[in-house]
Amino acid sequence: MTFFSKDNVKHFEVPGDDGKISTLPLLEAARGVVEMVSAFGKAFSPVKSDINGNIEKLQKKYEMDKEKFITINAMLDDEMENKSTDLAKVGGLWLVRGLNFLRTFMQLLIKEYKGGSKEESMKQIITAAYEATLKKYHGFIVKKVFSGVSSFAPYRKDFLLKMALGKEGMEEQVINDMDVYLETMSPLLDVMGQLYKDKGLDTDDKV
Repeated sequence: MTFFSKDNVKHFEVPGDDGKISTLPLLEAARGVVEMVSAFGKAFSPVKSDINGNIEKLQKKYEMDKEKFITINAMLDDEMENKSTDLAKVGGLWLVRGLNFLRTFMQLLIKEYKGGSKEESMKQIITAAYEATLKKYHGFIVKKVFSGVSSFAPYRKDFLLKMALGKEGMEEQVINDMDVYLETMSPLLDVMGQLYKDKGLDTDDKV
């Protein structure tokens, strides 16, 4: 067993042809994968807190009307029409951005490992994932903060050991399980990202 095959780390639910994103499966899967950030070390706790904060925004919106807000689509439709809250507009947008950062990190890690790279520092991978996903939405101060945090990136062998739940010699199994995990995470994020673009909510505004 590895981190990605634990019972409390649920795989994402791939939306059907109608593009509907079920709320509870999304939140459950997001809560599971965000725990991966803990393995980056304490310096990355602000990243984890930020993603968790966006999960809670969606949870709060869902709690307002569990029957009506069974999908993220319904939440956004409500906020676009009634302008009562922006929990789904803001929380969902930043959640998909944060999860996209984690997805890209995993993709780069898998590529390096399978390519036979001996590089142990993960600073370069984490920085590359950040630059490909979150950087363009961040202002100068946030960029500087992340640059400082990335200096504390763990070594690959230590990270993979944590993903193997402390068992030695499981690196290849971790990478394979991670690859399988992305098979559902990637299409979900693609659909969700497109949903926010289609509604004109995914802008390049910086924070």
